[in-house]
Amino acid sequence: MTIENSKLNGEPISLRHPEAALSVLEADQLVAAKQRTRFGRRGLSPAVKVTLWGLRIYVIVMLLIVLMSVLQALHAGH
Repeated sequence: MTIENSKLNGEPISLRHPEAALSVLEADQLVAAKQRTRFGRRGLSPAVKVTLWGLRIYVIVMLLIVLMSVLQALHAGH
């Protein structure tokens, strides 16, 4: 049974009403239909890209500072 050939209350199901089309699908067909409608990556503005790269660099620098502090504390403890 395909959506194009299905009928709901005697009327053909149109893709203009996705809730009606989805209501006649079986569970595995519903899962397959939902997997086909995944969204792709969203385009980000240049300002957001710069901000995200800045945050990545900040996190790496902070990890290096913490690592150096831990190593100095361990070395000073001897």
